[in-house]
Amino acid sequence: MTAFVAIVRRELRERWQVLVAAGVAAFIPIVLPALRRLPAEARGWTSLLIALVFALGIAASLGAASLVPRIANRRIAFDLARPVSAGAIWTGNVTAAAILALAAAAIVWIPSHLAGSPTVWSELFEDPSLSRIGILAAVAGVPVLFAVVHGVSLMFRSRSARLALDAVVGAACVLGVSAAVSRLPEFLAAGPRILCLSGVGVAAGVAFLVAGHASVAQGRTDIHAAHSALSTALWTTLAAVVAAAHLYATWVMSAGPSAIAAHGFWVRPADAGPWVEISGRARGAAATGLYDTATGRFERTRTVDWRGPTLSGNGKLAAWVEGGDRGAPAHPLRVRSLDDPGAKPIATRLLIEGYPALLELSDDGSRLATWHRGVLSVHDLVAQRTLVSASVPIGEQEEIRGLFVGPDVFRAYRVGDRSIDILQLDAGTRKLERLGRIEGVAGRYFMTDASGSRLVKVGPGIGLYDGANGALLATLADSPSRYRWPWMLPDGRIVMTDDASRLRVFDRDGREQSTLTLPPECIGATAVSRVQIGGEVAPDRFAFGCTRDASHRTLWLADLRDGSIRKVADGLSPVWAFGARPALGSDAAKLFYGPDQRSLVRFDPLTGERRVLLGRTP
Repeated sequence: MTAFVAIVRRELRERWQVLVAAGVAAFIPIVLPALRRLPAEARGWTSLLIALVFALGIAASLGAASLVPRIANRRIAFDLARPVSAGAIWTGNVTAAAILALAAAAIVWIPSHLAGSPTVWSELFEDPSLSRIGILAAVAGVPVLFAVVHGVSLMFRSRSARLALDAVVGAACVLGVSAAVSRLPEFLAAGPRILCLSGVGVAAGVAFLVAGHASVAQGRTDIHAAHSALSTALWTTLAAVVAAAHLYATWVMSAGPSAIAAHGFWVRPADAGPWVEISGRARGAAATGLYDTATGRFERTRTVDWRGPTLSGNGKLAAWVEGGDRGAPAHPLRVRSLDDPGAKPIATRLLIEGYPALLELSDDGSRLATWHRGVLSVHDLVAQRTLVSASVPIGEQEEIRGLFVGPDVFRAYRVGDRSIDILQLDAGTRKLERLGRIEGVAGRYFMTDASGSRLVKVGPGIGLYDGANGALLATLADSPSRYRWPWMLPDGRIVMTDDASRLRVFDRDGREQSTLTLPPECIGATAVSRVQIGGEVAPDRFAFGCTRDASHRTLWLADLRDGSIRKVADGLSPVWAFGARPALGSDAAKLFYGPDQRSLVRFDPLTGERRVLLGRTP
């Protein structure tokens, strides 16, 4: 018989009475629901709770009562005097405690299960694999709890001044882990935080088990020496765990645009200039950042959901609300100059309450409009102060969008399912005006030109409206169709797919200018998104993509000067973002997604020059 088995048998023989108590408690989940006329689920939950109480209670009580008293009164010398190693003493006590705790839990739960009680454990987890992981974690937690209680009891039982140092170092470890987790993205990114906390939890459990063994092996019959050995092993291991947590957080947050592009991504280009907002997933987390398509510069931004960063119209400034742990009353607004190669993000003095649903920069980047919880505000980013705020409430089925139509004038559109209210907030006069209202529409999709003077609304037909007062200027289509979809060129002209076989071009007042017949490869598309207009790469020339299926994408160049259309590339589709207004000949007009949207390509439809910026080479 080995020393380990002898220790386990002795501990079980001395403490078997707890199993008798568990047997008595096993009748409670059977009898109590019958007396109270409770459903079968109540019996299942009662047996589960009592089983957990027994398992955890036995592990905790034995952690405090098994070895710590023996070390304190030196009775552990009887074991050490025999040919029994410290490892056998420690692992034998841990194993015996785990056997008693789990056996007691089984004794409580099995009779209820045989009596027909449902297995309620699985109801805690929708995924069966998570249920199995939960069971394994509960079983593994029993010896860890024994080790934790052993360590804490030993610290207090020693009555040493080292206890104060333990408290300080323990608090430092907690703060260190909290700081590492807070560096990780929180929103749409639970994976890295869960992985980090799970790793820390597992490592901490191992640290307590290792430290418990050290207290027996090095402390032997001296409780002060046992305390010193336990503290040294525990805090050294946990310090390494904290360092590893920070290294992991650094690794996650250092994911660049290539890592984001590896799993599918979206980009929103600036209307002018080479910068784009790139978003996707990288290293298990939602990732958002700013990427310079000309030089490859990249800036990771911690933003919330889809709220930023936002780019100025001239592409020279970016702004975003720094995301953080939930509960903060206000969050810093950060800005970054995009035309300065050495610029770094700057935290402004502007604190934004919550995470605004609207975040819109002026064309030159000097003003920022925000809307949050019914308050529309215009901020001066140069002076870093709020210029004006006004109450603009919305209903449950409404949202706020808008754009700057002057240096200090923000035009807001309160969009509902049946109407659009046109509002204007002037920071100079500090007044909010209601300019007009568009009624009789359906849905919320609309677009405006860069000046805000023209608005195209889809639903139920397609109408062109005055963007300032909501007056109907022209009806582009009387009835909806999955083939009809409008886009606006930089000068306000409208290009609309129609009847799945042609493109119609209207001037900014809604007068039809020309009609272009789509090539055969574009005809027969089954959805409106199969034909997608890109930017105007040169005066009167714009690119558009056709997609017949996921593996067949073609890119075409339409020339409004002679009405011709020619194919310029295979496997590319235009980069398009809701509300984007790419300038004539801008970088945004020359950005395209590669096959399966797994790459970003800079392509000039006029010359055929092509360069893969991110992702796979098409």
